[in-house]
Amino acid sequence: MSGTLHEDRTGGVSGLEPWTGRSWVAVVLIPVFFAMAFALGYVLYDLFGYKPENDDAPLWVDLTTTMVVLAVSLAPCVAAVVFGRRAVRRGDRRGLVPLGIGVLAGLGLTILSSVNLIG
Repeated sequence: MSGTLHEDRTGGVSGLEPWTGRSWVAVVLIPVFFAMAFALGYVLYDLFGYKPENDDAPLWVDLTTTMVVLAVSLAPCVAAVVFGRRAVRRGDRRGLVPLGIGVLAGLGLTILSSVNLIG
């Protein structure tokens, strides 16, 4: 069965390709993971003994914290891209929208984190 929809017992068509739904769930989770990563960044700075609003943390603390925060915030973006690509490969072109959103959000979060680290 390779289509996006399938026939049910009554002969009607129902159900979506599971990858499309999963990609949309990943898109919905992007702001949730961003908020969690933001909070995690504050916790990590506190655990290292620094305040993020002060500019006194050494570079290794900034790099470590930024990498962890970036990994957490990019997780749903990567999931949206992976699941969107799987949906498109299976013939469901609706997977292109969450794929694009995942790419743009991931790129934006990466640029934001990089500028924050450099600045």
